[in-house]
Amino acid sequence: MDFLSLPEERQAAIEEAESRPGNRWNPGWGEAWWWLWLPVIITISIIVFFRTNEPFYRAWVLPEGFGMLELSQFIFASAGFVIAVRLLFSTYVRGWPLLKASVFFFALACLYIAGEEHSWGQHFFHWQTPEYWSEINRQNETNLHNTFEAANHLPQFLLELGIWIGGIALPLWQKFAGPFRHGLLKLFVPSAVLMPTALSAAVFKIAKKVGSDDAALDLVTRPSEALETFFYLFILYYLIIFARRISALDTSAPLYAKSSGKKPEG
Repeated sequence: MDFLSLPEERQAAIEEAESRPGNRWNPGWGEAWWWLWLPVIITISIIVFFRTNEPFYRAWVLPEGFGMLELSQFIFASAGFVIAVRLLFSTYVRGWPLLKASVFFFALACLYIAGEEHSWGQHFFHWQTPEYWSEINRQNETNLHNTFEAANHLPQFLLELGIWIGGIALPLWQKFAGPFRHGLLKLFVPSAVLMPTALSAAVFKIAKKVGSDDAALDLVTRPSEALETFFYLFILYYLIIFARRISALDTSAPLYAKSSGKKPEG
């Protein structure tokens, strides 16, 4: 069987869950406060803090560990980890190996991000980095991303690629070519409501690329920190919506099986 093909029951359950009146498959305008306005407000606030009160920005927004940006990154990734772990107990996820493996990957990714951002607890508990590790870690911390290039650049490249494609390219594709009809694409492709978060990340990606040696010409100092914040906010939002879709499936699959007389496969 083709990898992308789905049993009839699963395809039907996904279509029913997406189209059911009152479903929460994708957020609507009534929830724009979090998927639209929050990314916009965060973007504007970061820029305004830097442009109007740089000492405040450097003292409270930018610092390692407990600055607003890095602490937000830890919180977003940790929240994503909690959502992914809860999904592992979903009836539908447990009954579908592909979903179970995907959710397990999401959980590991969020755990890695949260752990790395705070050096696996070192920023909270202030232990000394072992001497052998400090010799290979460029910031004298107990993490991997400052130790091995592959542990830093490769995950970030893959995440960036996923956000540019899933958060911007695919929503635009569906806008002009019509929504995806295949069940797996309906389930896994990010909702168009994630585009504001992806575009906010793009703002700081551009700022990072065009930054100059003259701070007066920069949008913000170290735009990479703001960029990472929106990367992890995107992951959190994706998992929130993905969890809602799984919740809809947990309800739809039994309903479809009951109406069709077929035993649900998960």
